Amino acid sequence: MSIRGKTAHECLEFFRRHLAQLFARALTVRHPLLIARDGHDDGRATMWMRDMAGPQAIAIDTEGYGKLYVSFAQALRVLPEDKEWRLITERYWYRIQRAPGMREQALIRWEYDRTLAAGKRHCRHHVQQAGDLAFGDGLLDLNKAHLPTGWVTIEEVLRFLIVDLRIAPPCGEEWADVLEESERAFHEEFSDSRYVPPREGSSTPD
Repeated sequence: MSIRGKTAHECLEFFRRHLAQLFARALTVRHPLLIARDGHDDGRATMWMRDMAGPQAIAIDTEGYGKLYVSFAQALRVLPEDKEWRLITERYWYRIQRAPGMREQALIRWEYDRTLAAGKRHCRHHVQQAGDLAFGDGLLDLNKAHLPTGWVTIEEVLRFLIVDLRIAPPCGEEWADVLEESERAFHEEFSDSRYVPPREGSSTPD
């Protein structure tokens, strides 16, 4: 089921604590996770994981690709429902960049829009990236194309950073267990889906 609570603040704070622990174990212990409330709508907020020294992405040291920068954000909405409040994600955008500025063009960005703006018809769940791809008789601009994906979890992006970009997570060799623990909570406690562990031999729900 979705995250629910007696107040909108309770829902947001529960989600913030969960993700803050995940980031501290799998990405960095140096940067806080913040949730900024919308002053015009008490039920809306934005969750940011970025360098709070300024409006910039977080530096990561990769093996083979040098220093890159990442940021994670979600636009959240808390809705009253059956005498409780329920948290939903209206948008997410996860970015890997060459430079820290928040307006820097991303090398890769995973995005989701729960509701597309008027006139927009692209895939709500998509990935975009810098570069062109030889495509038939022409070139496909991957920064403009919205390549379809399923729902991309933060844990999957962290897995990409650790496995493919070879960053060193603070939790060391425990990173796979940390990600699986967080993914299981997302699927079984925060949504209505069944969790399937990514590793052979991992325990599965009854």
